[in-house]
Amino acid sequence: MFATTRPWTAATTAVVAALALGGLYLAVVGTPTGQHVDHELMRIVSAAFGVENPVEGALGRYQLPMLAVGGLLVAAVVASRRSKTVAVSAALVLTATVAVAFVLKALLDRPSFGIGPELNSFPSNTVAVVAALAVILVGSAARPYRGLAILIAGSVGAVVSVLVVAQQWHRPGDVLGAWLVAVGTAATVRVGQAAWAWTSDVEGSLTGGQAAAHRG
Repeated sequence: MFATTRPWTAATTAVVAALALGGLYLAVVGTPTGQHVDHELMRIVSAAFGVENPVEGALGRYQLPMLAVGGLLVAAVVASRRSKTVAVSAALVLTATVAVAFVLKALLDRPSFGIGPELNSFPSNTVAVVAALAVILVGSAARPYRGLAILIAGSVGAVVSVLVVAQQWHRPGDVLGAWLVAVGTAATVRVGQAAWAWTSDVEGSLTGGQAAAHRG
């Protein structure tokens, strides 16, 4: 998928994801109503799991082993493709997604409206890592196995997304924001990949043309 997605489709996806991310932040973080709705949704989900206050929970206890296993699985799928393009794209998506999520979470402000903790938690770093691995898994899987990759990525991503809300680590807006970061980053990487390939083709054509002129 990293190599087969049309560049214009990827570019459109990147722009839409960026606009959606900005709009989501303004809506659920930048307004009293948005903060209230987002916070209450978290409380509803956590109440369904019998949680009243932030807890470590299963995700806190097994987060690192789970991420390690997921990373090894994704790395194995990437390696099985024996493609430098797929490997480089996967590495870029993972590192860029984590970096962007970390920077946004550190720099974005959460206005104080007296609703929940005042520290900004948008977007979720934990979900950003899982979302990046999910996108890489689907993007790297060979076409015959892509359906299975989507099923695994979607299932694990959904479980982690629900758990971080249920354990009151994050609000739903934080989770959705992390997924938008991962999707937007993957789309941007695909655009960059296409631009690099086009530049290489142009340079190759010019070099070939010059060599032919010298032979003539």
